[in-house]
Amino acid sequence: MTEIQDATLEGRLLAQRQVLAELLAACDRAGGPLSEWVRSFVADDFGPRDYAEDPGALPDAAFAVESVIAQEKRLLASETQRILDADTRS
Repeated sequence: MTEIQDATLEGRLLAQRQVLAELLAACDRAGGPLSEWVRSFVADDFGPRDYAEDPGALPDAAFAVESVIAQEKRLLASETQRILDADTRS
């Protein structure tokens, strides 16, 4: 990919993350069971549950994808928490 295509893709992914974080924060504000789920999502570390996915010294492609998914969930949770924290300061 060219540098411009990379920047476009990154910008689109960041925008998607921001929109999802705002939606999750709105769900939390609404209260009820969905709010409990959002709180649980924000608190999760998204690491392997039973360590069966331990990649060893050389992770394979499947673990690499799982790692990227976990990292994206962490970033989404972090952005959601940032929004919720800003709400409490307002």
